[in-house]
Amino acid sequence: MVAALEQTPAEQHRAMSFLIENMPQRDLESLSASFLRENVALAYEVAGQVPWSKKIPEEIFRNDVLPYASVNEQRDNWRKRLQEICLPLVKDCKTSAEAAQVINKKLFHQLKVKYSTKRRIPDQGPFETMESGVATCTGLSILLVDACRSVGIPARVAGTPRWINKSGNHTWVEIWDGDWHCMGAAEPKGLDRGWFLKKAVHAVKDIPEHAIYASSFRKTGLSFPLVWAKEVDYVSAVNVTERYTSKAKPADIVGVVVNVNVLDRPVGERVVAKITVTDVADPTKRWSGNSKGPSADMNNHLSFELPAQRTFIIESQLAEQKRRQYYSTGTQGEDLLNVFMAGVPDAPAIAQVRPSHAVGVKPLAKKDESDLKSALKDFFNASAERQATWQFSPSLEELLRGNESATRRAAWEAFLAATNHGVLRQDFNDKKVRFEDHVSPYTVKTVGTRPANGWGLFIAMHGGGGAPQELNDSQWRHMQIYYRDHPEAGGYIYLALRAPNNTRYGFYTSYAYPLVANLVRQFLLFGDVDLNKVFLMGYSHGGYGAFAIGPKMPDRFAAIHASAAASADGAVADTLRNTVFTCMVGGKDTAHGRLRRCLAFKEEIQRLRGDRSDIYPVTVQVIAEHPHSGLPDRDSIADMYPAVRNPVPRELTWVMTDKVIADFYWLRTPTPVKKERITAACQDNTLTVTTSTNVVAASVLLDERLVDFTKPVKLVLNGNPTTQQLKPSLRTLCETLQRRGDPDLAFTAELVLPVGSKN
Repeated sequence: MVAALEQTPAEQHRAMSFLIENMPQRDLESLSASFLRENVALAYEVAGQVPWSKKIPEEIFRNDVLPYASVNEQRDNWRKRLQEICLPLVKDCKTSAEAAQVINKKLFHQLKVKYSTKRRIPDQGPFETMESGVATCTGLSILLVDACRSVGIPARVAGTPRWINKSGNHTWVEIWDGDWHCMGAAEPKGLDRGWFLKKAVHAVKDIPEHAIYASSFRKTGLSFPLVWAKEVDYVSAVNVTERYTSKAKPADIVGVVVNVNVLDRPVGERVVAKITVTDVADPTKRWSGNSKGPSADMNNHLSFELPAQRTFIIESQLAEQKRRQYYSTGTQGEDLLNVFMAGVPDAPAIAQVRPSHAVGVKPLAKKDESDLKSALKDFFNASAERQATWQFSPSLEELLRGNESATRRAAWEAFLAATNHGVLRQDFNDKKVRFEDHVSPYTVKTVGTRPANGWGLFIAMHGGGGAPQELNDSQWRHMQIYYRDHPEAGGYIYLALRAPNNTRYGFYTSYAYPLVANLVRQFLLFGDVDLNKVFLMGYSHGGYGAFAIGPKMPDRFAAIHASAAASADGAVADTLRNTVFTCMVGGKDTAHGRLRRCLAFKEEIQRLRGDRSDIYPVTVQVIAEHPHSGLPDRDSIADMYPAVRNPVPRELTWVMTDKVIADFYWLRTPTPVKKERITAACQDNTLTVTTSTNVVAASVLLDERLVDFTKPVKLVLNGNPTTQQLKPSLRTLCETLQRRGDPDLAFTAELVLPVGSKN
């Protein structure tokens, strides 16, 4: 440094002093005197050759023309080489603004440099960018700044660590021509016209993560936040946020800005596809455009300003490939929609068909109904001791036998009106659910209009798990907006459930199952929910929860979806004989054996299904080349919504995987034992039941949806036939209704299986 000062001509001495005084330690220790002398000499030499140099103030020249680097890139001796390339390009230009635009338009094409995420590092020096031919926004900006400085144009790197919508960071260039102006590197659209300006107007000056900075060689006391090198604090900056936010207009955003990104496949290449957006409610309202290709910045998208909380059809076309999908805007100001032209297996088509038993109810006579409801209300409000010896009158028992469906409805209405739901009602009002000392809060929102049979209910579980409170809370907040709204599918309640703790197994261990059962009970009692349209879904930690809860208690759900997870807490595929279940996993999501276990789960489903197509409606979607995060599952609600639960399927397979779940559709055991199995079928008044060795107590629960009580019921238990004459019982109906909290899982007769003596 001493040599550099001593060997510098007097007229350039102050410039050399400026560099040395403001150089970071790394440069003081590594750069040579000859490197600095050449850099300064060439900067002064070109100043005498370009007409705009006379208008540049000395302080601007020193800080934004003279420096040999912008941020933390490799210190290349670039000035002479770029000067030789750029001087011929700007020989006819009169101003620095005109010259900067010419360079931006011609330089990258001449050097055969393009935008690509396949660059080696984000902060490449100019020589590496020129030699490799690829760079992302930071590398392109560094090269453009150096090119401008090589011909005496004041230039600096500008950017934000993270857009306010958290979609990522971005870097661009500012040049000086009497004032500072911006332009995107390798995006020759003119000054102050970059695509990023619509995002920049929403920057926040006082939040470092969301502010906008310009690099400064002069030490300012403020560091440029380098997201690619967070440990580096020697790059000085000025906060220029206000220059961008002051350009905001009141109508900059109308509704939701939807950024459309089209890839040929998940984790594939961006492609230019024709996109057409049509409003479902008003097909005359249409938007169209072409998506951005691989040479565009990853934060640069085809954008549409769409009304909030509306549903649209997104049609994409690439040559002969066509895709059509639904998309719904929420209430957030901005959203990113990824469209994949291939590589995402189609979700299973689900026919929206009500179970055959869901028929109209013939009403009871008014006096009979009044007497029945009075007796039922008394039962549900009675103590457990009184209920244990309760007897209904023979006349009321006759009502049950003569009109079971109307009696069931009356029992449900009496149960709803009972006075012993106080704690459950208070928890519902407080938006929390509990089991013993485990408590989970939740948030709710309604989407669409109420269907005739009541709202659908989607229970969504967040990622995280064994992590600090702050992270799990953040994941919970993200789940509150993660799945897109789909009012076009039908009206529903979206519930984001917080795990009751911050353990690894928060959503998939013994207490989770009764906790979720209590949650469903809350909404059946107080939430005006369709009994047969309750859904369960989750991502990562929440996906493991769906993989455990769903197969253990499939009788509660119309459909279940798990993303970025695998089977958990011993749950098995066998129990999903009658329930729609989908899982999605990335082809590169190999941590904890996720991909391997999902593929094994798929093979097991295929084995269980055999050559039948009417059982095990289970689909495993493997997204090729995809990692753990960012799976294309945000529209899963639209895929799941058509499913309707069948609470009384004719065939059951129950493999017990814990000591908690004691009821399974129309089967029950008071003493569940892990790994024990019961298979059962009910056809033509014949019950065929097979139990494994250690099942010592079990019952079959029946009603007129399964058997004709006017005829004998044949029981074939472990190959041994017997004949039973069963009678419906109001007390059995009330006891099972009270236990399950679900009228469609309440039954009128209980057949105790003599399994304890089968050997």
